[in-house]
Amino acid sequence: MAEKLLKYYKYMKECQGTTGLISLAMQTKVPSTKAAMEPDSPENLLLFQKMVELLTGKAAPKY
Repeated sequence: MAEKLLKYYKYMKECQGTTGLISLAMQTKVPSTKAAMEPDSPENLLLFQKMVELLTGKAAPKY
């Protein structure tokens, strides 16, 4: 479960460090600890993709 969602957290940490992790958690309302238990549903993936794009200003990776 949540293998792909956790990859977005890893990506944000690489791009923006801890600030990126906190921003992603705030925007998605899914903290990294809870993301590990959430399903990699199309809705969740789309939400994370959109928020990564918003926060980084560039296209999010597709997992």
